[in-house]
Amino acid sequence: MSRLTLAQKKKIFKYLVERDGYQCYLCEKKFSSPREPILEHLNGDWNDNREDNLALAHQSCNIKKITDEDFQEKAIIKLEKNQPEMYVGESFFKKDKKKNLSNEIEISNKCYDITEEYLTDKICSNGWIFYKGLIATIVFLSRKKCGHGSFQSIRSHIQTLTSEFAPFEITKDGQGKRIIKKRVTI
Repeated sequence: MSRLTLAQKKKIFKYLVERDGYQCYLCEKKFSSPREPILEHLNGDWNDNREDNLALAHQSCNIKKITDEDFQEKAIIKLEKNQPEMYVGESFFKKDKKKNLSNEIEISNKCYDITEEYLTDKICSNGWIFYKGLIATIVFLSRKKCGHGSFQSIRSHIQTLTSEFAPFEITKDGQGKRIIKKRVTI
């Protein structure tokens, strides 16, 4: 795993406070300010972001650990203590990532359905629809119907629905304006 993002740090911070309390695991003193705690990698590997390898510490204690054998020993003991506490195969980030991924797919599918339904309804009743303003309209409808919808995702859905084998195509009307209409197959 690479370095943690700010969002990941915020999530893991809450987890660490819940697990260890709001104190430095090295000096065992409570933090007096929200700016004091840092994420400490118990085994010293900044790329090893497993929950059981992370703890909260003062910056000064973290630096002192480099030469202080007692603090190094505390880090080893803390890491050993944390490892059995995790359930087999459970990971804070992996579980959260899977949940977010399935949620994102569900949202994307809903927005795709809304896009397809809107195009189908408008094109069936009018024969075509102007491309200009279409993305903003469908973003609005998606946000109203399912609470989500971005310009990028709706643009992507329209590209999919107007791709080479899709039911619709983007073309121009007699005045050179882009429109979407039902694909004519020969």
